[in-house]
Amino acid sequence: MPPVLERRKSKGENGTAFSPSDCNRKLIGARSFSRGLLASGKQISKEDDFESARDYHSHGTHKASIAAGSYVLGASHFGYARGTARGVAPSAHVAMYKVLWSTSTVEIATSDVLTGMDQTIDDGLDIMSLSLALPKTPYFEDVIAIASLSAIDKGIVVVCAAGNEGGSEHNIQRSTMDHHSRCWYY
Repeated sequence: MPPVLERRKSKGENGTAFSPSDCNRKLIGARSFSRGLLASGKQISKEDDFESARDYHSHGTHKASIAAGSYVLGASHFGYARGTARGVAPSAHVAMYKVLWSTSTVEIATSDVLTGMDQTIDDGLDIMSLSLALPKTPYFEDVIAIASLSAIDKGIVVVCAAGNEGGSEHNIQRSTMDHHSRCWYY
């Protein structure tokens, strides 16, 4: 792993089942943001989440591994497809910022997302990946899309999940069985 650049200010935070010692030369920081959720009267589930930066459901960990997973020799799926696994940028450093929480359902406070985005900017990181699958909102009303402009203005690449809705003319979906789908490009 290359050395961590001095401009990076990310760090690990103490919390349930997570401590700063869990960070290393790959995971250079991990923070959690829940004040907005807690201020709204919601409680983080003790059975279905960790009140810390630790990823209970592994969604963020999975996405980070796709983006920046280190080389793993001899990887396989139950002995099949054995080989070397790696992410797109295996030498990249990762800082994980948790903003989505399990309550009695899965909840999000926009203020927590915005705080996490601001912290990403302040911590000098280069890429912000938001894989939150929030309800579709017109861009001019979407505070997260608007806040992304601040990050972009500071030279940060912002990547957002397009959602899990599927089946509309706005999705790119083409298979050998479906020759009549329309594709839209943004």
